[in-house]
Amino acid sequence: MSSLDELQALLGEPVGRQPNPDDWNEVEQYVGSALPTDFKSFLNAYGSGSISGELVVFHPHGSSPLLERMRKTHQTFTERRDRALSIGGSEHVPYPFHPEPGGLRPWKWCTGSHLIRVFVPASG
Repeated sequence: MSSLDELQALLGEPVGRQPNPDDWNEVEQYVGSALPTDFKSFLNAYGSGSISGELVVFHPHGSSPLLERMRKTHQTFTERRDRALSIGGSEHVPYPFHPEPGGLRPWKWCTGSHLIRVFVPASG
């Protein structure tokens, strides 16, 4: 049983979206690498939404497009980091944010505006 099959067993049948192979091109170009196939398969099947009122996921062509959300998030966190660094708060923000080299990349959003970030080394 694939991971997507396991998720379908928990979440029910997907909404029946017709995925377009080009859906992910801009996002992957922005991120600088391919996204995991299972992540894209899940979002292609289910689209944007909330899981159990906790985990919020975004498709590139959803009501809140993923790339637009990523760009806004990166801008917001870069501004916050710049402010913290300007007052000597580097211990609170030791890493830059994508698209800076070695920057943290958003991985998922949770309700309450919590954002989970992942560190990706500059080499990939």
